[in-house]
Amino acid sequence: MQEWIQNHLVPVINKITSMYWFGIIADAILYIVPFSMVSTIPSLWSILRRFIPSLPDLSPISTYSFGLIGLFVTFIIPYNVLVKENKKDRALIAGFTGVGTYMMCMNFTAVDGGSLVNMSKFGAGGMFTAMVVGVIVGAIYKAMIKFSFFKEDSVIPDFVKNWFDNIIAIILSLFVGYIITYALNVDLFTLVQWLMKPITGFAQSIWGVVLIVFLQNIFYFFGISGWVFTPVTRSITQAAIAENMDLVAQGLKPKNIYAYGFSRYHHIGGQGATLPLALYMLKAKSKKFRTLGKATIVPSVFNINEPLQYGAVVGNPYMFIPTVLIALILPANAYLWMRLGWASINYVNFDMNFAPNAVSAFFMSGGDWRNVLLVCVNFAIAAVIWYPFFKAADKAECEKEEKRSAEKAVKAAAAARE
Repeated sequence: MQEWIQNHLVPVINKITSMYWFGIIADAILYIVPFSMVSTIPSLWSILRRFIPSLPDLSPISTYSFGLIGLFVTFIIPYNVLVKENKKDRALIAGFTGVGTYMMCMNFTAVDGGSLVNMSKFGAGGMFTAMVVGVIVGAIYKAMIKFSFFKEDSVIPDFVKNWFDNIIAIILSLFVGYIITYALNVDLFTLVQWLMKPITGFAQSIWGVVLIVFLQNIFYFFGISGWVFTPVTRSITQAAIAENMDLVAQGLKPKNIYAYGFSRYHHIGGQGATLPLALYMLKAKSKKFRTLGKATIVPSVFNINEPLQYGAVVGNPYMFIPTVLIALILPANAYLWMRLGWASINYVNFDMNFAPNAVSAFFMSGGDWRNVLLVCVNFAIAAVIWYPFFKAADKAECEKEEKRSAEKAVKAAAAARE
């Protein structure tokens, strides 16, 4: 299995992640992370306001940070395209064109005194549409890169040439938005959501959740970080938690289990739930694992486990079975707890990946201690799964170290005799 994955599956994933548009979208998703993190402050504040209602409402901070990430994405994608094509002089205008085209597709409704649109279209709820619009605008600008009204030896100032050279790309982009929204009378947001429904619907099932985590853990075992899945998973989970937030604001119950922060229940100590493994290493018999445990225990508490993964798990045959078992059992257990009502579904955007999992679970669930208990239960399950395989790996590593020590002793004795 390992040989087949390395020879056939890993090359396919590497090819996908190296694709032009995949990289553009992945970068755009990473750019908006700070805005999502900023919304943590009003999220924590809202929990405090439950006990002290007289405190001011800080929700507008979240509304105009996390609540606008769809708008930001549609700017970043065409901007990144032009930067990647070494056309930085056109990049900003391309980004502005993306924003204009995106807002045109929002299909504003005329009302007395102005226009009306659902605010959720600006945020995570419009992420998929923002990506579609951003890619369309980026593709138009990419196709128009070599076009210019002027010759290279023209005496006209560069900034003036830049004005005119962008006109066609701007017109084409806006014309596409016009055709979709006004000529064809298509609600692009509804259309994209309908097209994505099979994917987002499957992601909200127990089979979808387990499959996603299984793929993340398996590819990490073969050295491919779970970050390669970020453009897909973060788009789904952020749209899901945005919908959960809206439902709670309306006095309804959140419904999307696979929402942002669900990973806190199965990535305990980092992807693969390796915090128990880091603890076991502190008492390892082998020097390698003992040293690795001392070096990684503190980062593991804050979900930073790359050194541990690449030092002890990746490519290690002893660690393959526990990696698979954890990928299957932990997310399934968390899903069932929430489905059965034993724990709350996340609806608070507490975007602090490096906070200990129990802390994140508490805040993302709106202060439900049952979610903290769920983290503890999954930690215990992971500890039970890792233990026998770690002991076997530690024993094998001890034997290697003893063999190397013996070989060194023989060589040293031979050198002394000479």
